[in-house]
Amino acid sequence: MRATTTVGMLAIAIAIAGCGGGEREPEEEPMKVEDTVFGDLIGTQDKARDRTNAAMEAHREALESQLEADEGAPPEE
Repeated sequence: MRATTTVGMLAIAIAIAGCGGGEREPEEEPMKVEDTVFGDLIGTQDKARDRTNAAMEAHREALESQLEADEGAPPEE
């Protein structure tokens, strides 16, 4: 009795598992971040990064020019 019940339940499970097939719809491309509500935040990060890089570059150039001036100066006593 148990064997026939188990076989019957197994057959039903296999039949249900086979019903899920078929063609899938193509997935949509995700939106660009700039087009979402977070676009302003990304733009703010980019602006801050650009300003920081510009400040670092200006500081580096000032240090290099100071080093060049110091290398040509007579030694201090």
